[in-house]
Amino acid sequence: MGRQHKNCIDDTVLEFPRSLFWIIHVIGPVIIFVLGMRFAIQRAPASMVAYRLLRRLMER
Repeated sequence: MGRQHKNCIDDTVLEFPRSLFWIIHVIGPVIIFVLGMRFAIQRAPASMVAYRLLRRLMER
């Protein structure tokens, strides 16, 4: 009765499987955070970073 049109994204690389979508969106920010922390630790002493982290956690 009705017509079915094939979606041009179906069965292509642009179609995200559900698990791959979440892997990219969870692992990506974690990698960016770790790289940022490595840069921050190189710029500041580890004791200063730990002190600021503990102070921030104790405020809550």
